[in-house]
Amino acid sequence: MKKMNNILFLEPMLLETYSDQQILTEVLLTWPVYLENYLKSKIDNLNYDLLYLPDEKKKNKISIKSYSESEEFAKQMSNLLDSVEFEIDQNTYILLSGTTSYYYLSIKLIAEYFQKYHPEAIVILGGAHASACPQDFAFKNSGIDYIFIGEGERVLYEAIKQEYSKQKHPKKIIGKPILDLDKLPSLDLSILNKYIPFYKSLSICLSRGCPFNCSFCQEQQIHKFYNIKKRWRAYSPQRAIEESKRLIEHAEIFNIKEIGYVDATFGASRAWLNKFLELWDFNSSVSAVWTETRFDILNERHLKSLKDKGFFIWYGLESMSPRMLNIMNKQINPIAYVDKYKRIIKKHVELDYVAMSNVIFGHPGETKESYEESFKGLKRIKKEDKNDIIQFSLRYFHYFPGNFVFNNIQHYMKTYGTKIFYPYWWKDESLLHYGPYMVNSSRDLNIYQLIENFSEDYEELGNMAIENLKKTRPADMLPKIMFKKRENKLFKQLGSELLEFIDSRKDIFPKNTAAKT
Repeated sequence: MKKMNNILFLEPMLLETYSDQQILTEVLLTWPVYLENYLKSKIDNLNYDLLYLPDEKKKNKISIKSYSESEEFAKQMSNLLDSVEFEIDQNTYILLSGTTSYYYLSIKLIAEYFQKYHPEAIVILGGAHASACPQDFAFKNSGIDYIFIGEGERVLYEAIKQEYSKQKHPKKIIGKPILDLDKLPSLDLSILNKYIPFYKSLSICLSRGCPFNCSFCQEQQIHKFYNIKKRWRAYSPQRAIEESKRLIEHAEIFNIKEIGYVDATFGASRAWLNKFLELWDFNSSVSAVWTETRFDILNERHLKSLKDKGFFIWYGLESMSPRMLNIMNKQINPIAYVDKYKRIIKKHVELDYVAMSNVIFGHPGETKESYEESFKGLKRIKKEDKNDIIQFSLRYFHYFPGNFVFNNIQHYMKTYGTKIFYPYWWKDESLLHYGPYMVNSSRDLNIYQLIENFSEDYEELGNMAIENLKKTRPADMLPKIMFKKRENKLFKQLGSELLEFIDSRKDIFPKNTAAKT
């Protein structure tokens, strides 16, 4: 008789959730779904369960806020394991995944817990940080047995099939990508059921990879592991519609009105997008579909179709400065890119179709001139946008591992005078909130100057939107006005906190860093 192996999917929690990290807790991650579904299609004798610690934290089953609270965490973790469908033993695989480097210390805490209390269990780590910095866990007695880099389905199947055993020193294994997503089993989201009630939306991926080379994104670097020509792989449009239908049906069970696609670049192929939109014809209770894509993929026909079908689109604009777009590697022709954006948002206004655009300030190489050029472009757009159709998600550059900037930081230091004050901030709990912000973009623009200017310009842009709303739709726009006022207040508060952090570490930040513009 074959032994029954146990698979425990374990999503780590943020040790402490700050306002600017809140979005990390608002999306129910579906990585366990793809792994469980794939294993179920290949192997019969497996038991599965899931512990999603961000939601256990919402239930106060996990209440610690510091890596130092290991004893309390052990008690809380042991109580949670009592609810798992199987015993943790030598036939149990613990699957951990960290979406960003913010989770590094909590992963370390979890791995150390299993090493101490369940040393017989086999602990496997995957996810973005593991792929970016496998060396952070690749040392003797780290609590991790295997580090999976890249996609996990095929390598996990081999691990179970070949009965991978405990390791004194973690083994790094690059997962082979699935080239034809249509060969994946149909999605079954039921493993998420006990946590779905915590969320207002459900999401899946219809594609993997990205054909673009943005300097701040990890997708480009992950592709180098694979050495495959096809950098964007998607379900066929017909299969994508089938999976969307399953997603909607599952959402309706829980009375969820929003669904989303968390693809790196939704619809990166125009031919694929054309067919997908042609086939999209659902009569359901879902009222909104959100996703992120590139506006330079779209045309006017796409916009009308996306609006008619209830899609809310986020664009990765990132800057209005051609110079910075070139440094970010957003486009071969940055001027044409900005012009295309202006045409796209003009059509959004004509259609009365709201869109959100991400914009980064403080990317390595940013100067006072490029900063001002970008903000002036945004203000011109907002001045003409009387109904607040074109919205912006403005954010500071964050220094994360695994992207082109991180892997080539010496180039930015030499060329632009970039300075990273805390290159390994995720290893120090006192830096988890402010550490990734602490970057001097260039010799011409330091972090202190960026914060002061950004706080003022953010508020000005927000006030422009508020004034436009007051003039055009004063009655029905009150909730929107109040929301924007709250956004202004929170961003100003973040700026004050960042400046206080700098002032508290005068040994790290030289006097000229704290010099006002």
